[in-house]
Amino acid sequence: MTAVLELRVGEQVWFDGTSWTVCEVSGSAARLHDDHGTYRLCSITELIDRSTNLSTPADGDEEPPSVGPAIALASLTTKQRARVDAEVATLSPLLHHDADDPPIGDRVAAAAQQLGVSIRTVQRRLRRLELFGPAGLVDERTLRDTRRGVDPRWDAACVQVLKEYVNQSTPSKQTVIRRATKAFLADVPDGRPPTVATAYRRLLELDHGKYTFWDAKQRRSVAKRPQGVLGQLHPTRPGEYILLDGYKLDVFAMEPVTMRWVNTELTVAMDLFDRSIKGIRLRPFAARSADVANVLFQTMTPQRWGRTRTAPTGPYSGVPEHVVLGTVGVLPDTIVIDHGKVYMSEHTMGVCRRLGISVQPAIPYKPTDKPALERFFKTLRLSLLDKLPGYKGPDIASRGKDVEKGAFYYVSELEELIREWVGDVYHCSPHQGLCDPHLPRVDLSPGEMFNRGIEIAGVLRLPQSQDLLFDLLDVEWRTINHYGVEIDGRRYDGPAINPYRGRRSNYGGAHAGKWPFMVDVDDIRAVYFQDPADKSWHELGWRLAGGLHAPFSRDAAEYTKRVSVQENRHIDPEQAIENLLARWSREEVLGRRERNLAIRLATQRPVAAEGSEDAADLASVPGVADLLARRSAQQPKRRDHPDDLDVFERYFEENPDEDVLAVLDQ
Repeated sequence: MTAVLELRVGEQVWFDGTSWTVCEVSGSAARLHDDHGTYRLCSITELIDRSTNLSTPADGDEEPPSVGPAIALASLTTKQRARVDAEVATLSPLLHHDADDPPIGDRVAAAAQQLGVSIRTVQRRLRRLELFGPAGLVDERTLRDTRRGVDPRWDAACVQVLKEYVNQSTPSKQTVIRRATKAFLADVPDGRPPTVATAYRRLLELDHGKYTFWDAKQRRSVAKRPQGVLGQLHPTRPGEYILLDGYKLDVFAMEPVTMRWVNTELTVAMDLFDRSIKGIRLRPFAARSADVANVLFQTMTPQRWGRTRTAPTGPYSGVPEHVVLGTVGVLPDTIVIDHGKVYMSEHTMGVCRRLGISVQPAIPYKPTDKPALERFFKTLRLSLLDKLPGYKGPDIASRGKDVEKGAFYYVSELEELIREWVGDVYHCSPHQGLCDPHLPRVDLSPGEMFNRGIEIAGVLRLPQSQDLLFDLLDVEWRTINHYGVEIDGRRYDGPAINPYRGRRSNYGGAHAGKWPFMVDVDDIRAVYFQDPADKSWHELGWRLAGGLHAPFSRDAAEYTKRVSVQENRHIDPEQAIENLLARWSREEVLGRRERNLAIRLATQRPVAAEGSEDAADLASVPGVADLLARRSAQQPKRRDHPDDLDVFERYFEENPDEDVLAVLDQ
C-alpha cells in the first residue's frame, strides 16, 4: 500500500467509513461530497490520519515490509546493501517506458538474464519496487534472528528462578538451569526443554542487567531500581543540592591508647552541581547525630582544604537550598540508630527548617539515589585509600592476610590526610561527569565548575549570623537557680546568667518558663547561653571540668555515673576515664558498648608527643606522613646489652697507654 495520500479535485478517498469525492482543496482544508449530496469540510490533519485513496490500484498478494524502509536498509550488511543497489539499478529503468525503447517483454527478459533469475521473479520484484521502493527488494529472512527457538514457558520459569536469587547468595548457572527445567517440566510434562548449550546462551540473555551471577550487593541494588524512566536532580547553581551520606572506610585506623586497629566511617557532604566536597568527618565505628550536624555546619562555613592553612581554599557556596540525606545500614553493636535515622535527628531538621533548607531523604539501601557520592567513594578508594597501610579492600573477598596489623595512622591523622587529598587532588582533577553545554567535550574540575556556576547564577545564600555553630547543638531547657544551671546532674555557672538567676523566662510552648542552653554532646565541659538582651552567646563552665584536659563526651559522663552506682562510691570523672582506658589497654573491657566508648574516648583524647615526658603535650598531626620515616622514628635507638668488644673499646679510649694492654695478654 502506498504511503502517499493524493488530494486533487475529483479524487476519491475513503474517510469515516464511507466514500467521498474531493471537490475543493485549500492549504489547510478540503471540501468533500458523497453520492447522497452531503458536503463536508475537513482539515488536512484529519485527512492525513484517517483517509486513504480509493483510486490506488490494489496491491494484490504483495505484503508490505514488516519494518520501515529506513530500518530495513540500515539493517543490511555492506554486501547485502550492494546487492540491493545493483538490483535497483537494473530494475528502475523498467518502470519507465519510452516510444524508442524495445518492447517491455524483451527488457524484462534481459533484466532476468542479467540478474540470473526467472522472468516471473523479475516481474514480482519489479512490482515490489514500484509499491515499496528499494526496501521492497530486501529479503526479510536476513533481518530475522537466527537463534534456535526456546519454549516461552521455559523462559518464564527461568525468569521466575532468577527472581528468587535476588536476596540469596550467588548461584551457579548450572543450578539455575536445572531448577528452571524442573519447574518447566512440572507445569508442562510433555514440554521440550532446550539443549544444554542453548540453555546457557538463553540464560545469559534472560539475566542481562540482573547480575544474578555477579556481586550480590549490586544485584540487590538493581532489583530495587524503579522501572521506567529514572528521575534525576538537575541543579542549576552551586549550593542548590547537597548530598550527605556515610561510607565505611576501607582502611583500618589506630586508636592512640592501645595502638589497636579500629574501623571508621566517613561522613561526607557534596555539592551536586560541581561535585565539590563541602565537609567531612571521620569517626570510629559509625557516625552519630553530632557528627552529621558538624558536617552540615561545615557546608555553611568556609573550609580549608589541602596543605594551605592560611586562607580558605575550597569552594564555598553558602547555605544549601536542598539537602539529600543518605540512609546507610549500620552494625547493631554501635550506638547509632539503624536505617540512617542519625541523619534525621529532630534538632538537625529544626535547624534546616529555620535556615530554609529543604530536606529530601533518599530511598533506603539504594545507592542509585546518590550516584555522585557513590562515585566519590570509589574515587577515594582507588586514588588514596588503596595506597595506605592497613587497606582492607572493598569487600571480604578482596582482603589480604592480617592487613589490620598494618594500621598506621590515627583517626585524626587519617581525616587530615583525606582533607589534604580533597583539596590538592580531588578539587583540581577534571571529572568526566562535569560538563558545561557551552564547552562541549571539555572535562572540568570541581573548582572550575564551581567558578562557572557562581558566575552564571550569581547567587550565594550566606548565613546572616556568625553564631551558626550554636544552632546546630542540642537544646536543653533548664531553670536558672542561685547556684547556676544543672544539666544531667552537672552544674554549670558563669557571670552571664547573673541577671537571670531565679527568674522565669519569656519562652512558652512545651518548656514554658525555662531557659534554653546549647549542649555539645561531644564535649560537655561547657554549655552555651544566649543573652536575650543583646543576643550574645556566653560560655558556662562545668564546676568539675578543671581537671579535664580533653573533650569529655556525654557518653563518658554516663559511664562515670554507672561506675559510681556499681561501686557504690563517688569517683572522679577523670580517674574513671583513665581506668576505662587502662582496662581497655589490658583487654579487660568485655561489654560491647563500653568497648566502643573506650575507643571513641581514645580517639578524642590528646596524644603524647614523641620523645616528650609530659603526657599533656599534644602530638603534631602530619599531613601526609612517610611510612618508612615514621616507622624508623618509632624504633628504639639505644642498645640494652653492650657486647665485650664495646667494653674493650671504651677501656682503650680511656687508657691509651700501651703498657696497660699487657694485662689483657696475660
